[in-house]
Amino acid sequence: MMTSTLHRKAVVMDWVLVANAARARCFVRDAGNNAMRELASFVHPQARQKGEALADDRGGHVQKGIVSTQFEPHTDLHAKQHAQFARELAQHLEAAGLAHRYPGLWLIASNPFLGELRAHLGDATLQLLKGSMALDLTTYRGAELEQRVAQALPAPESEP
Repeated sequence: MMTSTLHRKAVVMDWVLVANAARARCFVRDAGNNAMRELASFVHPQARQKGEALADDRGGHVQKGIVSTQFEPHTDLHAKQHAQFARELAQHLEAAGLAHRYPGLWLIASNPFLGELRAHLGDATLQLLKGSMALDLTTYRGAELEQRVAQALPAPESEP
């Protein structure tokens, strides 16, 4: 009696985060056929607001005798918003990495937001990070997004 066994290669389903300072989308990606399925979407509308709309407090004010001086806050308000959004995304990725929800991660984010995001990644995420590239693909959808992600990422290694 002859038995046959079907050996199927396990499909690697890495995560891909496509982001800019105002929006991010997290996908699971089949490296075999480049198909992507959206897992989560994040929006940070404050990144698009004007600086004065972000200010929740007046600038500093010093009065000495009859002369007064007003000065601007040292930290750019947009930079604060970008850092806050990067921390939020990094926390999501770290929690998922610690829960073993993805075997590998690719970051595709606009420049300089990619640097801000990388600066906030935790240890678990950094261990699973396969690569990153400075590219803003947040406006693309469907097959066009899949194609652009496939072009941006290195080709999967073939089996020996």
